[in-house]
Amino acid sequence: MKKYIDLIIGIAIFFYCIMVNLISNRTIAFSETLRFLGILLIIYHFLKIKFKSNKYFIKVNKILVMLVSVGFIIFIFSEVMIIGYPKNNEESTDYIMILGAGLNNGDRVSLTLKHRLDAALKYINGSGSKSYIVVSGGQGSDETISESEAMKRYLIKNGVPSDKIIKEDKSTNTYENFKYSKEKIEEHSRKNIDKNTVKIVTTDFHALRSSMLAKRNGYEDINVYSSKTVSYLVPLFYTRESLALAKSFILDR
Repeated sequence: MKKYIDLIIGIAIFFYCIMVNLISNRTIAFSETLRFLGILLIIYHFLKIKFKSNKYFIKVNKILVMLVSVGFIIFIFSEVMIIGYPKNNEESTDYIMILGAGLNNGDRVSLTLKHRLDAALKYINGSGSKSYIVVSGGQGSDETISESEAMKRYLIKNGVPSDKIIKEDKSTNTYENFKYSKEKIEEHSRKNIDKNTVKIVTTDFHALRSSMLAKRNGYEDINVYSSKTVSYLVPLFYTRESLALAKSFILDR
């Protein structure tokens, strides 16, 4: 069984990615990259058998196995941090900041974004919060309105007064969510961002990286209230987030 583990994992990854896209009825971001990894594992399995006696392949394979082992350890460590990070803080804050997550058909909130908005509504309705709500997200090339506008419409439709909503519509990624929302909050509150308390509403897998990027933008008193990832997307999104965490740690400053 041990000698077939790479083949089994490769096949499992390949068909999992196909299943995810079929269930979602569209190509989910990162699924094609992960499926390519599955194909590589399948190819590697048969190359390993074919060249098992080749001394050059044996040397290269030893180095490859070492690098993969180190990468796997780093991956597990990052996943432990992502999973273990606090995600459901119910303390009251001056502002509630909802992070964008893409639109469907140009102007409709995506499933992930809907879950974030519903989580915010659940918190607001459950706590009676009077916080101002910052909806953060710009307009993509395939979108007819900004994410923040779609989010604002959704919240108003669900009973949130429009005068309690602040739109940030320039950001294109999580780092910029915090960068441009900081300007909006400081302008609205007339205080530096480190003097305001902010609750970040995002998806569970995104909580750690969001908090890290908030800190880099000068936010001090923050906490997170997150929605849950759809069950069949957990392996895909948590794997992608591990790589995104490494990228943000190095590049997003």
